[in-house]
Amino acid sequence: MNRLALALAAVTCACASARGPGKEEIRGRAGPPLVAVQAPAPGRIGLPAPAHPTVTVRLLFLAGGVDDPAGKEGLTALTAAVMAEGGTEKLSASELERVLYPMAAELEVVADKETIVFAGRCPKDSLARFLPILEDVVRRPRFDPREFERLRSRAVDDIAKGLRTEDDEELGKETLSLMLYGGHPYGHLTEGTVQGLKRITLEDVKAHWQRVFVAARLTVGAAGGYEGDLPARIASDLASLPAGSARPPLPPPSTRAPRFLLVEKASTPTAISMGFTWDARRGDPEFPALLVAVSALGEHRQGAAFRLFKDLREVRGLNYGDYAYPEHFVQSGGSALAAVNHPRSHQEFTVWIRPVEPQRRLFAIRAALYEIDRWARLGLTQDELDRVKQFLSGYTLTFDQTDARRLGYALDDRFYGLADPWLETLRARLPSLTLAEVNGALRRQVDPGRLRIAVATHGAEELAAEIRSGVASPITYAVPKPEEVLEVDEVISRFPLGVSGPEDVKVVKVEELFER
Repeated sequence: MNRLALALAAVTCACASARGPGKEEIRGRAGPPLVAVQAPAPGRIGLPAPAHPTVTVRLLFLAGGVDDPAGKEGLTALTAAVMAEGGTEKLSASELERVLYPMAAELEVVADKETIVFAGRCPKDSLARFLPILEDVVRRPRFDPREFERLRSRAVDDIAKGLRTEDDEELGKETLSLMLYGGHPYGHLTEGTVQGLKRITLEDVKAHWQRVFVAARLTVGAAGGYEGDLPARIASDLASLPAGSARPPLPPPSTRAPRFLLVEKASTPTAISMGFTWDARRGDPEFPALLVAVSALGEHRQGAAFRLFKDLREVRGLNYGDYAYPEHFVQSGGSALAAVNHPRSHQEFTVWIRPVEPQRRLFAIRAALYEIDRWARLGLTQDELDRVKQFLSGYTLTFDQTDARRLGYALDDRFYGLADPWLETLRARLPSLTLAEVNGALRRQVDPGRLRIAVATHGAEELAAEIRSGVASPITYAVPKPEEVLEVDEVISRFPLGVSGPEDVKVVKVEELFER
């Protein structure tokens, strides 16, 4: 068994917390236990707006990384890529690309743990030409051996030469995901593992296409400039898909990882991710209150109005960005918004701290833990709550300003089984949220001792020794700081790291991650 397996296997150690080693974690501080969640039934969603110049179509399958067979991790995402990029029975891969270009049409795959979405968009005048192509991608993929080899090699390179070497932020996030979901169906990279991808054959892809891209798992959505019942028409066109069967319920996650997992990586910056799973998600009565509380801690790329960013970057100049998230977060392109169609039955609270200079990394970890502890214990102030509610009342209006995003949210609403649209519910709920509700939700759901901390850094063994020793980590500044800042710094430099023994800190080499 390699070092990563030793770090994450259930037999190593129970979860460490600030109060000492913990037991299996499947619940929040005082919340109800997590339960297996049944996938929603397939269906159709239509959001027509005939005056709009474009049409958006999304075919969502309840299939994802959770459907990958053991030893062939990445099979679902690779199958979807071969379908979308490898050509159809009528069009080779290069012909497919050439046909889409003059139509100004777009076609992409959005892959995650539980869903695969084939997302298409075109001018409404091109819909009659574009729609059969999109449908053939799903019902008549080409399965060209050369395209399969190309796309499989690309997937391997994206892990071995991309994620491991070029994107510290994503590396920290995905390492944390391994910690939180080890042994769970979420417990491997959606894109797969290096060895898992290498074991996949074209015959595996063909068989997987017939097994998971089936009618029983399909929801058809359309939005924008069309008339009539376009989703019903598409569903009828796709009636030739195998009937298939629904995805079985997923078990709850149970985190057994050490408190710290340090990844040795030959790069100057240090990336830090921390978090825990929790039993809160869209549709739960407390989730709007938790969303507000987490926003106050650190809204994604929104500056010093939020705690972590203000205290770590603005006051202390530690790094570039410090943010917190109430659910799994994928950034939408170059915007600050969350991407749509990454829904998950089981969710997580996470914090990103990045990038940090190596000499300040332990202080930065402690500073984040200090702020999270104060936030969880003391809650928000009334002034803070009022400011965050006002911000979110305006900011959430930007979330669904395009047909593609409106449709994406509608598909996610169906995934979560919501009777009322999530954004409408959130916007209606914000004005009436009270300080007692928000701080009460914090007390019930947030226990800083449950945090798991992933650090991608150079000199990981040295950092591990510092963490295990509990030695103070004072900080110095190039310019003088106010006395009140220095007084807090003294507390931060000795803030408990939640380590009870040497097994609470594991070190792995980056080459070991996502290998098998």
